[in-house]
Amino acid sequence: MELKSLFGLYDIFNYGQTLIDCISMISKIYNVPYEAENDISCFNQKGNDGSGNDEKYFKYLRSLCSVHPVETSQHKIYQGDEPEWCPYISGSGTVMRLLENINPELKDADYYAVVYRNDMEFNKYVPIRESQIIQYLHKRYGHIEKIVQAIDRYNDDKIINLMEKHIPLPEESDTYISYLLGLKEAFAERCGDKECYQIKEWIGIMKAHFADEKMQAELQKYQETMKAAIKEIHNKLQNMNIDDCFVEYPVRYRTDFITNGYALEKLHYLKDAFMSMPDEETYKLIEQGGEPFINDRINSMLSIISRVQDADLSEEELMDVAREIDYRFKVTNSEWARVLLKIIEPYFENTVEFDYSLDDWYLYLQIKIAFWRMSKKI
Repeated sequence: MELKSLFGLYDIFNYGQTLIDCISMISKIYNVPYEAENDISCFNQKGNDGSGNDEKYFKYLRSLCSVHPVETSQHKIYQGDEPEWCPYISGSGTVMRLLENINPELKDADYYAVVYRNDMEFNKYVPIRESQIIQYLHKRYGHIEKIVQAIDRYNDDKIINLMEKHIPLPEESDTYISYLLGLKEAFAERCGDKECYQIKEWIGIMKAHFADEKMQAELQKYQETMKAAIKEIHNKLQNMNIDDCFVEYPVRYRTDFITNGYALEKLHYLKDAFMSMPDEETYKLIEQGGEPFINDRINSMLSIISRVQDADLSEEELMDVAREIDYRFKVTNSEWARVLLKIIEPYFENTVEFDYSLDDWYLYLQIKIAFWRMSKKI
């Protein structure tokens, strides 16, 4: 590696120190200190009192050449009590070859820093050798290997400890809800996600209940299926097989039987408001059955969709009608999700009778159950 120019030299000082600082920060986190004391293998500069080392000398050179050239006073090991000034740096050439005759320390140097001090009538020359700088940076960079080994040991120990830490089972908890809350804490500890929206949604589903008996029976079947799947996730979490713990929803279902991808994407509007609320507020509202979604606007919108569906329009034409509804009514997210659900409702083949007057959360649940039931048919 060649620096090729003074600007390259400035860059290697600045970027090199930044790299060293980053490595040092990580090494402190994992308690893998770099053994810098008494190491002068690169620059061979012990300093005035013999306490110098490569780390300190590199910082001294950087301070002179790049950081504080108008006044360097923080490196007493190499400069004593006098501040130093470095107005410029010069590279190799005829002048440097001449200077070597009266300044043997410049022999084989690639650059030299011209330094002035108050206690000197003339300036002094500080040699700078590329090979020494590169050697030092390579050594500091090589410390990463020890840090990586320490990280691996730390992670292995952490995994073993967490595997040995028992996550309470449903039968060891007062209620299934308290079990899920404990599972949420275990997930936060093992995966670092304190929010864990997946488990928040599971709790919401387990707390839900439909007034309609037929729909409530379907919900109970869905909940039992969900519990069986959560058991598998629990085992993965216990054994620290966490990479794919929440890749898929516990109750797997297909959506590919619906070709309207845009409509599928916007159905999430029905759960967004609930998921963004504080947990206790969310659960309380769900337990109360939610607030009925009844207004003349939505009835008018759905009636329009029903009429054009009876006219046997294509899906593209139905979406044109939906966009016209959006323009005319300035629909909310909740209304828009209902309009799009009405458009794709025929895909569900009457597996669930959607109640558009339900609270957003409960209509969202009906949709999930409908997908689940359809997936068992396909």
